[in-house]
Amino acid sequence: MDISRLVNPRSIAVVGATDRPGSYAHNTLLNLIRNGYAGTVIGVHPNRKEVLSFSCVPSIGDLSEPVDVVVIATPADSVPGYLTAARQLGCGGAVVFAAGFAEIGNIDAQNALVAAAGDLPVIGPNGNGYVSVPARAAVWGDAALLPENSGPIALITQSGNVGVVLLAHRQGLGLHSIFSVGNSAVVDAAALISSLATTDGVRVIGAYLENDGDGARLTQALAACASNDVRVVVLKAGRSERGLAAGAAHTAAVAGDQRVFEALIQEAGGILVRQPAELIETSRALAVGRRDPRGAAVVTCSGGDATLAADLAQDAGTILADFSAETLQELALLLPVTATPTNPLDHTNSVWADTEAVAKICETVARDPEVGHLLYVQDLPPGLSAGPRAEWDDTRAGGIAGGTRAQLQTLLVSSMPGQEPGDAVGGLVSALKAVAALQLPAPVPDRLLQIAECANRAKINPGGQYLAEHSAKEFLRAAGISVPKSQLVANAADAVSAAAEIGFPVAIKVSAPGLIHKSDIGALALNLADGDEVREASAELLRIPGLPAGPELLIEAMVEPGIEVFVAAHRLGLVPCVVVGMGGVWAEVLADVAVIPLPADNTRVIFEISRLRGAALLRGDRGQKAFAIEELAQLVVTAGNLLMDEHLTMIELNPVVVNSSTAVAVDAVICR
Repeated sequence: MDISRLVNPRSIAVVGATDRPGSYAHNTLLNLIRNGYAGTVIGVHPNRKEVLSFSCVPSIGDLSEPVDVVVIATPADSVPGYLTAARQLGCGGAVVFAAGFAEIGNIDAQNALVAAAGDLPVIGPNGNGYVSVPARAAVWGDAALLPENSGPIALITQSGNVGVVLLAHRQGLGLHSIFSVGNSAVVDAAALISSLATTDGVRVIGAYLENDGDGARLTQALAACASNDVRVVVLKAGRSERGLAAGAAHTAAVAGDQRVFEALIQEAGGILVRQPAELIETSRALAVGRRDPRGAAVVTCSGGDATLAADLAQDAGTILADFSAETLQELALLLPVTATPTNPLDHTNSVWADTEAVAKICETVARDPEVGHLLYVQDLPPGLSAGPRAEWDDTRAGGIAGGTRAQLQTLLVSSMPGQEPGDAVGGLVSALKAVAALQLPAPVPDRLLQIAECANRAKINPGGQYLAEHSAKEFLRAAGISVPKSQLVANAADAVSAAAEIGFPVAIKVSAPGLIHKSDIGALALNLADGDEVREASAELLRIPGLPAGPELLIEAMVEPGIEVFVAAHRLGLVPCVVVGMGGVWAEVLADVAVIPLPADNTRVIFEISRLRGAALLRGDRGQKAFAIEELAQLVVTAGNLLMDEHLTMIELNPVVVNSSTAVAVDAVICR
């Protein structure tokens, strides 16, 4: 959907134009005046000839030509009629402020709005509108004062209040535009991200999202960002897990909706934050920084800040540069004898307020061949008198100048909330997160488009039928996934014969469609060593109350001991994905799992396994034997392919036992 006329409007019509203070229409007209909007503004009101010096016409149909934006500031029941008129006239888009639609359960009203809009882009309803700094167009329901100059950051919010907060931080933000999408009835976050990715002047998109939306369309939008090197920062509300398949399987606990969302954003090279202030700070840091795999250098005048920066860098995943011997020698000449030339670097108070001395130190650091990012940390205490304030300014100027001389822009940051200098990008934590993202390889658009294709294929409605474990295992066996040797029997006598043929020791499980958590009702017996044990266990299992009619018993060979791993594939979240992690407490309590959007190949799966905290167990570190990681990776890939090719809803293999030569799915849950 083309929103170019909204972003750069040459003409705006305000429906419901009024001079009543505090109304959406009045605020919008005042915003256009106070921010110097130079385009045509026309009021639409059946009884007014003029409002705030703007001429009015009785209806949209009375406009002399299509306008780029129609602002509808009238009650909800009037909105469809105005949208129909705007669409028929050929206007560029509309903004709807009114509430009273899906947000209060009035689905019929929202459906009527969507039908009336047709292919007309609509921002809202139940939002605050939007602002475009390049066009000086503040189509905003509250008072809005735009920065003098346009910057590289576009913001999208599904909350009007958060939009107000973001707009309040306009000074120094580098703002290009803000869109408050409200209910997203027509234009949603995915449509805006896709359009803004190709908008001149936009380098960073920050988004506050309250729901996931359409996974395929969001992924396509992220691919557009990757193609144009537009960085993405996301604040996602509602991080608690809703669960998958009504909590029928363990997958919900370890790889629910939020984990899938995080995996997709990270796949796109984006950054997830938790607060509006972080959204702003991280966006600013990304706008200033450049993509470079080399390490970061942190310079400060406080030993405490230097130590803190090292810890925070580790937490953020930021790679700190190791200074070369030449750099260390030069720093030794520039620093006082009490200073230690290391990274992070404390240049001490001996050069405080000496702009040139600080600049030489920062330039030396920035010219190191291993340094790709320079951060200068300075807190600016409030209420400083002119003299001390000048010293702070002179010191900070040296940090900025040093980077400039080395052709490396300094990221000026603060370690204390509320003490950021005016030209700082924000807090140290946000800046380090941004640098960590910029150190990673650029996201690959084709990879994101492949994920989007899988998400589109996954839209086929799943049936939700759970297979009996025997059927699930046969399904896996046919696909090439190793499962234990087994036989399905109906009574204790046949169980004894099957166990003898398979070879002791064996396991026995009750097998019935829909029976998922066997251990919860004692529907299994393990390590049975002979026929007598098998006969006794079989009889007990068949007597369990509440079993489906005609239960069967699955007799299985016990698997060679090894490392237990959790593997799953599902398509119930934003995009289809596979999940792999260490089994047992590692997965459910420590959340030591990797979530990989599909499609996935062996190389990617092996890489993600290597990043697990429990990966050392599989590698065989410290002289221990190594386990079959490549076979495990192939099993994960096969599970993902099976999910998509057979249009399954979920596959859960828990545990997969990995030993020195094989990876075997010991338990299996498959939902069609």
